[in-house]
This record gives sequence, C-alpha cells and structure tokens, in this order.
Amino acid sequence: MKAARIIEPMKIEIVESEMPEIKEGQILVRSTTVAICGSDMPHFLHERPMNYPLAPGLPGHECIGVVDQTRCREYKEGDKILSIPARGRGFAEYFVSVPAITVRLPAGDTRDKLVIAQPLGTVIHACRKLFQPLIHPATGENGVLDLDSWKLPDTKVAIVGQGPIGLLFTAMMKGMGADTIIGIDLVDYRLEAAMKIGATHVINASNSHPEQMVREITGGAMVDLAIEAVGKDSTVNDCIALIRRSGTVLLFGVPRKSVYEIMFSQLFRKETKLLVAVGPEVQMEFPPAVDLVANDRIEVSHIISHRMHLEDIQEAFEMVAEKKDGAIKVLLGT
Repeated sequence: MKAARIIEPMKIEIVESEMPEIKEGQILVRSTTVAICGSDMPHFLHERPMNYPLAPGLPGHECIGVVDQTRCREYKEGDKILSIPARGRGFAEYFVSVPAITVRLPAGDTRDKLVIAQPLGTVIHACRKLFQPLIHPATGENGVLDLDSWKLPDTKVAIVGQGPIGLLFTAMMKGMGADTIIGIDLVDYRLEAAMKIGATHVINASNSHPEQMVREITGGAMVDLAIEAVGKDSTVNDCIALIRRSGTVLLFGVPRKSVYEIMFSQLFRKETKLLVAVGPEVQMEFPPAVDLVANDRIEVSHIISHRMHLEDIQEAFEMVAEKKDGAIKVLLGT
C-alpha cells in the first residue's frame, strides 16, 4: 500500500509500505479521507525532538474510511466509519484501529466533510469540561448535543487563533448563543472565515492591540472566557490579558514547547480559572460531532479550504505551514 513518510524536517515522500495485519479485536480500515491537523505540523517542522525518518503514515489521525477487514463483533466489512488509527499512522491507504476509537458514519453518507467530526469531537470535549452538562445520555449509537436548550446568554468569548480548531470553537460558541464572539488571528483570510462562521468581531493581532480592542468592544468589561487555540506562551498571555476578574482561560492549543513563560502575577490577581482540554472521549463525543456535521448544524464549508490527494501531501503540508493560498483545513483523498 502507499503511505506518506516524513523522512526529514520539511520533507515527505510517498513510499510503498507493508499492508498491516490485524489481530483479534481489531479492524483494518481502507481510508477515504485524512485531514491535516495542526498537531501534525511539529512533526513536519521539527518543533519537537524526534528521530527521522518517522514511521510510514505518522502522524495522521483525522480519518474516515470503510472497514476492509474485521476481527471484532462491533463492525462488519463495508461499514463506513470515523476512526483514529491505533498507531497514529493515518497518512496511508490502510490503517489498523479498534472499536473503542471508532464510530459509525450515517448510512449512505459519503461526504468527505464528515472527517471534520474528529476535531469537532475534541472541541465538544473541551466544551463539556467548561459547561456541564452538555451532552444528554446516548440513545442507541448516537449522543444528542442539545444546542437549542444549552445557551450562553450574555457571555463574552475571545478565541485566540482562527485556524481549524479556533474556527470550530467560534462555530460552537455561535451555536450556543454567546453574546459576543471575538476571533483573533494574524491572517486576514482566517478572520474572514471567522466572520462567516459566527464571530461578531475579529481582530488582526499583527496590526492591532488585542487587549485594547477587546476593551473597546466590551465597553471595558473584558471577556468571560478566552480560548487559546494556537499553542504558544505568547497567546496564552494574550488570553490572560483579555479576561475579566474571575474569568476563565481554556488552553487547547497543542504546546509547541514543554515550558511556558506566562504572566502569572496577572493570572493570580485576576483569580483566573485555568482549564486544559485535550480529549476526546470518543464514544461520548464523536457521535454528536458526526450529527452536527452531517446535518449541517455546524457549517464547516468555510473551514475546508482545499481538497487534494495523498500523493500531494508535501505540497499540502507546505501550504498549511506557510499559510499559502488561503489554506485552513486541507483534506487528502486516498
């Protein structure tokens, strides 16, 4: 089978790799779409210590496909699924997974946009930690996300970073009725997408001062919740600066380094609530994410910027890394 392999920093090759064999309790998935995640980029850019070349397929994990072989009771051959590769080798034509990290897709729905349910599931996980209860008990195979009854009236939110994850948070905050939703980024085309997906205000931090702008937007009140969706200590500090006293900072961006320098004195004096979310709980949070995307309750068309093929993965990673050609979320067909 064909697989993408990061052989050195900034260089990916398509290689022939052995077809994986499955054991009892596993499934072999024929991938149809894999998306590039922001957490994949440190492997490409060598932002963390790692030994090259990486294993074929690493670190792809946002995947949908069809069960090709099964040695479990939960899934049969031909089932359409969203699944996390058990060994994180999703940039390949086939991968191995297990039922615990797999959910079914709606029967007959072959749209590639359903892959967005994977990152959306992690956003739902963060929202559940922020605002319990969010998801009602599952009925059958699907959880129900009750956006209609779960609202955030008079809530002011700032989301620092308007890449795919930040945009999904923006869409979720709109769906839950936040009063003020402020999207912050350095790139104008991402801020344009934020306005389309639900932001009430946007700030380009490359030519504006976010704290000053948020103060003006909120009439001096600042925000109740600041969500960090970048993964840098500078943006963590931005979030601390933007919240009101006793406000909440959610750290969601994957850290680019192991030790952060943060404005602890301001964090302390504001009596800040600090929350970290990684997630997800697959069987609880992926089914409602699939439902939201499949039924267009979360509009993802403004997040998906490119559809390419696995063989174009070098170009795709470069586009995401350099923010070229309006790249936001790139899907790779296999």
